[in-house]
Amino acid sequence: MERRYTFFRYAAYSLELLLLFILQSTPGLLPEVYGGKPLLMIPAVLTIAFMEDQIPALFFGLAGGALLDLGYSDNLGYYTIMLTLICFVVSFIFRDYMVVSFLNALGFTSVITIVLVSLYYLFFVALAGRGDLMYFVSHYISRFVYTIVCMVVLYFVNKFLFRNLREF
Repeated sequence: MERRYTFFRYAAYSLELLLLFILQSTPGLLPEVYGGKPLLMIPAVLTIAFMEDQIPALFFGLAGGALLDLGYSDNLGYYTIMLTLICFVVSFIFRDYMVVSFLNALGFTSVITIVLVSLYYLFFVALAGRGDLMYFVSHYISRFVYTIVCMVVLYFVNKFLFRNLREF
């Protein structure tokens, strides 16, 4: 009986990732705020990782990272590798050592988003000579805030899916 609920929960997460990818990558569908669009895959896979075991979190991090690389990044592999590792570690931490709460999820998602996207900017934009500090401020700060605001909705959606699609 547990496998049936697990299958439906994983199918719902997969459908969510596909819908968010379409929403994120379709031009003009999401409004840009000060030149930045949200990176919806990061909070989606992190909120899944907060609630699931390590192996499913790893695979959803892999899928979300691959979708983010396809739709956003010029360099295939950065977000795939990073989100796979981060989701595994976050799931391990929240399964064994921390309590899943909204404030913990908000804090972790904020820090991970800022560090992950800043490292992307540093390695693939700034060192390539395609951006400076004003480019970072004008395009990336709004992207951080927009992504973190979208995390609030995704946290409650994934919490609802996790609680309602499992054995009691």
